[in-house]
Amino acid sequence: MLAPSFMQPFAKWLAHPNLWHFNRRSVSGGVAIGLFIAFFPIPLQMLLCAIAAVIFRVNVALAVAMALVSNPFTMVPIFWGAYWIGTSLTGTQLTVPPAGMSFEWVMSQIQILWLPMLLGLLILGAAVALAAFAVIQLLWRWQVWRHLQKRRASRRRRESNPV
Repeated sequence: MLAPSFMQPFAKWLAHPNLWHFNRRSVSGGVAIGLFIAFFPIPLQMLLCAIAAVIFRVNVALAVAMALVSNPFTMVPIFWGAYWIGTSLTGTQLTVPPAGMSFEWVMSQIQILWLPMLLGLLILGAAVALAAFAVIQLLWRWQVWRHLQKRRASRRRRESNPV
């Protein structure tokens, strides 16, 4: 299959089979990379996921799809959890003004907010990525084991009941 002309310079990197096939290593790695990157509020997350997937030779489509975990509905719980983890580890205490949080107040407190938030996002992203990697690896192995058990049982039935 010929690649479009703008893709020709990247053809040698994009030809690796793990980038497009579904196997245990490629799937678990793609999901882990995508989830790790999804926990950071940076522009062009999907592009970064695709680049990381090519570098680590894991499934590109799954890595890019996992970037969709962070969206306007999930970012508030992600940020809250990351900030809670970060403040727990750094011992930072932030007092919210009686009037409530506002954009101006957050911008004035950015010196206090950034370290716990970044630390929490790193830890939360790494924990979720590692957990997803491990779960996919285990489920994949379990599925293969189950398939082998069924095949062995079928073979035993055929041997015990010759037609």
